[in-house]
Amino acid sequence: MNEPTISAGKAERYQIALDKLFGVYNGLSLERGKKGLKRVVQGAPYPVEIAAFADLRQAYTLYTGDAGFDRVGVMRSTQIFSGPTFPEALANTMNKLLLRDYQTEYRWREIVTDVTAANDFRPQTRVRVSYVSDLPDVTEDLPIPEVVVSGSESLSFSVVQKAGLLSVTRRALINDDVKAIGRTVEQIGRAAWRTLARRVWNKVITNAAYGVDGLAMFHATHGNLGAAALADATLTAARNAIFSQVEPKSAECLGLSGPFLLVVPIALEATALAINNTISAAWYHRFGEDGERIFANPLLTDTNDWYLFDISGNVPILEVSFLLGQQNPTLTQDDLPIDLPALAEDRIVFRLRHEYEVDISDFRGGYKAVVA
Repeated sequence: MNEPTISAGKAERYQIALDKLFGVYNGLSLERGKKGLKRVVQGAPYPVEIAAFADLRQAYTLYTGDAGFDRVGVMRSTQIFSGPTFPEALANTMNKLLLRDYQTEYRWREIVTDVTAANDFRPQTRVRVSYVSDLPDVTEDLPIPEVVVSGSESLSFSVVQKAGLLSVTRRALINDDVKAIGRTVEQIGRAAWRTLARRVWNKVITNAAYGVDGLAMFHATHGNLGAAALADATLTAARNAIFSQVEPKSAECLGLSGPFLLVVPIALEATALAINNTISAAWYHRFGEDGERIFANPLLTDTNDWYLFDISGNVPILEVSFLLGQQNPTLTQDDLPIDLPALAEDRIVFRLRHEYEVDISDFRGGYKAVVA
């Protein structure tokens, strides 16, 4: 028995009814900034005249015509209908739930200066032109000299795939486990965003190697590694170290002057806020009147180490490259072979994918204190 043909108009109404069943009452859109995806915003409310499905059983039956729930484990998405199949519609709704829970970011975007799109899984090469000296004086009777570039630096990385399977069982459909399915998708979304955030922050937490010279990102040779406890004076020393960084392959000072982001473990948050709020301190309100540029990072496990970043964008820090520019994780029906146990056990199987890689663009915009 084939699934019923659903017209385009009916498919749209069914999708809205299914969204409402899962608590999605507005269209969702992505608000983009210069660094890429910034946040998910609520769009226009869905029409009030389209009611939510009474339950999951009604939705399944109207989409499939399978009142006896006999074909849950063998539904395929390979046939072409004028509207989506039930698994496709359910995937659309679940993807909206993923977007709705996008806010779990761990503020990684503040140290990511480039969000890019990778076309494939092959190595992605980045080439950066190094120092260009001051422009010379010229006169109208002499030719203008060609600009001399002192060289270039390059690094490469490859996109990795994060993936997992989610099953909606026949039992869940019959029992109308809407809340359980919704909570599962929410938890999967949080896990996906946390995984991405951890991959970003681990570059600085583990002090990963900088691809250009093979040294750790924070290293004595790079002039951005300290050992002093967090205090007003040591913040000034860190700021001076960042300020004194030079152009690649030159001795020209970059003069980086912020704004700065201070990243600390929760154990140091009170110390950081006290420094920021002490009128006599050199760092009084340097992180904002309310300390908004102080981030107690839950991914930090060491209770003493702290980080300072110049987040002006004048030098790159980290790059996140998403495969084909797909920045959010997506759920799609999984086309597994029909004889696999997952489908023999009366389940609709969905595959979650999130494909990206993180790499260090430059070490000059950051400072780390490894405190014993």
